[in-house]
Amino acid sequence: MVYPWLFNFSGSLTNIDLSDNELHGNIPEAFGAFASLEKLDMTENGLKGRIPTSFGNFSNLRSLYLGGNGLKQDLTRFFHLLEPTEKSLQVLDLSWNEFFGSLPDFTMFTSLKELYLNDNEIIGSFPEKFERISNLVIVDLADNQITGMLPDLSAFSSLHELYFERNRLEGTLGEKIMPLSEIQSLGASANLLNGTITETHLSNLSRLVYLDLPYNSLVLEIDPEWSSTFSLDVMSFSSCKLGPSFSIWLQTRKNFSILDISAAQIIDAVPGWFWDQLTPNLRYLNMSYNHIHGTVPDLMYGNQPYIDLRFNNFSDPVPLFPSNTETLVLRNNMFTGLVLFLCEFTNIIRIDLSNNQLSGELPDCSMNLTSLYYLNLENNNFFGKIPTSMGLLSYVKMLSMRSNSLTGELPSSLKNCTMLELLDVGENSLSGRIPSWIRKSLSELRVLSLTSCGFHGPMPTSLCRLSGMQILDLSVNNISGTIPKCLGNNKGMTDEMKDSFFGQNGVGLARTRLSIDRDTYTFEAMLQWKGRKYQYSNTLGLVSSLDLSSNSLNGEIPREITNLSGLIALNLSRNNLTQHIPQDIGRLRRLDFLDLSRNYLIGAIPVSLSQLTNLGMLDLSYNNLSGRIPTSTQLQSFGASSYTANPALCGLPLRNQCPEDLVLQSPSTTLETEDVGDHEDMLITRGFFICLWIGLAFGFLGFFGTLALSGSCRYAYFKFWDYVINWIYVVIAVNYNRLQRQC
Repeated sequence: MVYPWLFNFSGSLTNIDLSDNELHGNIPEAFGAFASLEKLDMTENGLKGRIPTSFGNFSNLRSLYLGGNGLKQDLTRFFHLLEPTEKSLQVLDLSWNEFFGSLPDFTMFTSLKELYLNDNEIIGSFPEKFERISNLVIVDLADNQITGMLPDLSAFSSLHELYFERNRLEGTLGEKIMPLSEIQSLGASANLLNGTITETHLSNLSRLVYLDLPYNSLVLEIDPEWSSTFSLDVMSFSSCKLGPSFSIWLQTRKNFSILDISAAQIIDAVPGWFWDQLTPNLRYLNMSYNHIHGTVPDLMYGNQPYIDLRFNNFSDPVPLFPSNTETLVLRNNMFTGLVLFLCEFTNIIRIDLSNNQLSGELPDCSMNLTSLYYLNLENNNFFGKIPTSMGLLSYVKMLSMRSNSLTGELPSSLKNCTMLELLDVGENSLSGRIPSWIRKSLSELRVLSLTSCGFHGPMPTSLCRLSGMQILDLSVNNISGTIPKCLGNNKGMTDEMKDSFFGQNGVGLARTRLSIDRDTYTFEAMLQWKGRKYQYSNTLGLVSSLDLSSNSLNGEIPREITNLSGLIALNLSRNNLTQHIPQDIGRLRRLDFLDLSRNYLIGAIPVSLSQLTNLGMLDLSYNNLSGRIPTSTQLQSFGASSYTANPALCGLPLRNQCPEDLVLQSPSTTLETEDVGDHEDMLITRGFFICLWIGLAFGFLGFFGTLALSGSCRYAYFKFWDYVINWIYVVIAVNYNRLQRQC
């Protein structure tokens, strides 16, 4: 509640600042008693409900800050409530609330300079027209659901900052921004804008320093000879069309700190002048998802830069980057050579060198990378042992060295990486047993992939105690023994623990708005799914998978495994498992993939399996299953290959009929004594002809007997035939006369 003693000063106070407290509930009507109030600041509290009607008493109000609460009210009604402040109100901040409805004509507030409506629930479109020329300097409408056409902005020629990112506005942009001669910052990303932007549209924007246009259908065609008067510091053109050639217009851009030309359809080599103009001011460089080729020179400039060159065709050795680089993403290129440059970094947070052609031993210099959060080296040609200094990465959460040629055992020093959430060393040539210290030291693990590594020995029961484990892949090893029953206690594979924000961590870009949605770098994991490998990233937190296939496991499938109600994929194929399939397997309602093939399972297929309505892939082949395949739309939808090589299994979709379905085909013994001939039809008998003649006789007598005995029937019968004869005569006569006239 708002402090009750405050209202004792209602006659004198002109400035009230209650921001950044823990106030909650509704705003009291008593605020209307502050008739002289000029500034009211209640940002960042827990206020709810509607704005009090007493706010209509503020005739002298100049600044109203209500951002960062849970206030909920129709926006048009609220502006109507503030009508007494039309000539005094200068700043209105309603951001991060739940205001709804359409946008009103805010030009009616003639003194209004700053308007913040971002992060609300505003729908509808702009007013058809604005009644007055506005004095607004800042307008922020980002993160709403505003629809319709982007309006004529000529009424806002005084604007310095205009933001409407992440709405649903349509139309062209170039012509609309031409009147904004004072604009310095323009944020228009993630709308439905289209059209071409040329130098004509930008020539009047001499003060522009911040231009954010990504995720629209815009085309930038700037004359390379055009010399603009503005000096852009932030240029974000992701998903805009700049290619296929590298835009020469960028050559005239000097001293920028942020450049995003990702997914810009560039198919070209980077010209030398581009690298030469990078300055120590560089903080963010994103050229990803193009088809840029060639080499990258040493880049020794930058202010803790974020550098993203992924999904291009860069080749040759990896160049040197500034030692204070914060993020380096080079994945899916053709870089070659050693990675000794890793030892030069001091405070780097993310390194992604995956899917290149890098080679050599991993340098033993992780003691320099103590701030590292994300390290991805998968799909390269690294060899040798995993350096013991990896254990010094005390803050690392994602560590992937998948698909290399690493040897030796998992170093015990990794138990010091207590914050690890994803560990993937699959498809290497490692050896030894799965370490028991994983559970005790890596209690935060949610993804563990040790596939195709050469591990042997029993499956440690300590893995059962990783309560958050969602994906466990121990396939293609030589693990023996039984499947621990305690796996059924893993809460991470139930419906209780699902996190759609798995593994994200933002990289702040201070003094810009680009930190809102664009700089998170999600974890990724490779899963074997329906015979193919898939990379999961944004949906990784929604996937639960258990893969123990291609090992030497024996014994039965524990019934406790059916407790894992969140499993999407279960693969126990290619082992030595025996006994029955658990009768309660139907409890795994979310299963999309189930493979129990190539074991020694016996008995009938559980009826509960037919309850798995989400099942998209099933393989029970090459076992010793028997009996009828349960009848259901789901189980009969799979091909025979899902059940093949189970000799005692019968029923659809197999051709093997069950014994109870067989029908005797031989004739009875009494019919065998009757000589009917080899080619005689068994239906044409003496009784058949007797029945035929009796039927014809009754039909004849019934028809003519009725005509003889009933006068009305006889009259109707002959009248019918008279009508038919007359109709035929008329048709012939009419057509005959018509034919004569034509001739």
